[in-house]
Amino acid sequence: MLKLPTVCTHTCKEYCTALELAALREKEAILEYGALRDECSYPDVKTMLNELIIERKKSIELLERTKEAIRTKFEILDQVREGFET
Repeated sequence: MLKLPTVCTHTCKEYCTALELAALREKEAILEYGALRDECSYPDVKTMLNELIIERKKSIELLERTKEAIRTKFEILDQVREGFET
């Protein structure tokens, strides 16, 4: 697998590099498993690859939920900070 450079700015406010790269890798895996499945003629292997695709999609959903939770937390922290500044 291609090693992508990871540069974490530790700000996470609008963009988390780790979550974005993880989601990208999951999407790439889905494409690869789909291509392998399409080339395969053995039913058990096709079924297993379909299950892997489903699990990767669940992982992407978890990553998106986590990203949204982080964004929401930073929004709340910003509102609290702004409350002290006014």
